[in-house]
Amino acid sequence: MGEFIRIYQSNILFQVEIMKGKLAANGIESYVKNEFVNNLSVMPVNQDYILYVAEENAVEAERIISETDDIES
Repeated sequence: MGEFIRIYQSNILFQVEIMKGKLAANGIESYVKNEFVNNLSVMPVNQDYILYVAEENAVEAERIISETDDIES
């Protein structure tokens, strides 16, 4: 198993989930770190949600995310 690469980061979970969905639509699996961190504490935690992909998918994932960012800008 290869390394995982951080591909996207936001303090808003639904933004990370949108990117995860776009990657999945293009056949790229991803993993969200800290997805459930606010479920573990009473007070909201100011913690970024981080989207990771396998190293072999990183270049394609970066392309998809940059295209998405260009559209949203």
